[in-house]
Amino acid sequence: MALNFICTRRTVRYRFIFYSLWTLLFIGLGWVSNREEAAHFVGAVGLWYEPVLAGLVCGLLAGLLGLYMIWKRIVFVSLAITQGAGFGIFLSFLMASFWGVSLEHSPLSFLAGLAMAIATTFLFVSFRRSKKYADEVLVGLIYVISSGLIVLIGDRIAEGKHAIDNLLFGNAVAVTSDSLGLLVAIAAVIFALHWLFRREFLYSSADTEFMQVSGVRVDAWLTLLYLTLTIGITISMKTLGSLPVFALMVIPPFIALKKAKSPVEAVLLSVFVGGVIPPLGYYFSFLYSFPTGASMILAGFLFLMASWLESAF
Repeated sequence: MALNFICTRRTVRYRFIFYSLWTLLFIGLGWVSNREEAAHFVGAVGLWYEPVLAGLVCGLLAGLLGLYMIWKRIVFVSLAITQGAGFGIFLSFLMASFWGVSLEHSPLSFLAGLAMAIATTFLFVSFRRSKKYADEVLVGLIYVISSGLIVLIGDRIAEGKHAIDNLLFGNAVAVTSDSLGLLVAIAAVIFALHWLFRREFLYSSADTEFMQVSGVRVDAWLTLLYLTLTIGITISMKTLGSLPVFALMVIPPFIALKKAKSPVEAVLLSVFVGGVIPPLGYYFSFLYSFPTGASMILAGFLFLMASWLESAF
């Protein structure tokens, strides 16, 4: 046991160093290729620090929660949940437009998205228990129906196209101090729950049969796990957009699990990579005027390249 712990610490240290150097490489390349904008980025810290911090927190959350999606083999459920949350957000804007009320800085849109995301999650879980349908069919139906309704509703509300773009790809300047504070508070609660119940969540995800033989109520722990997943996805999606969040829930866990020798190593590295990708995406977006969400996905792809390089050694 002690030897395994020492080996885990050693591999985690090496992998942290490797991906840290990879990050510094692209920061340096950005500085060399566009020195003026890079200097402006550093000098304009007062303008972008809130969005970058928000992206950092969302990346940390996604890096942790995405691991459970992979362990449970329900990766595409996160995409269905984001679309369900998006439908709830758009529906709240549509209803507000009928009453002549603005929800631009109101928490009601988030609560509506969260309610619909929770409904989507429990719909998936209830149908999954029946075992009449394959997971892919359920996810596909939820995703397609939610996406179609989002487009229809977006076409009927003011700035519909702009709102859809923000939902899909995020908005770099939309993060306020209040929304950042809410995001940090929710993330802190989720991390605390996952620390306190780390064994229960892990075994419920990766070894359900062991939990059942031990007499533990797996359904109760899975319900709490799915609830943290839903809340984390919803708050992250409202901050970054659905596609970047989906990318962050897939890429960091995939990289971490490729050579991980223990769940601890996988969690540490996935959270680290998830936390690095959004700030690097904001950096590229500022330097080259890329769309912020697409820039984060590009940063994720660069880390995938690093993982292929790592596998060669």
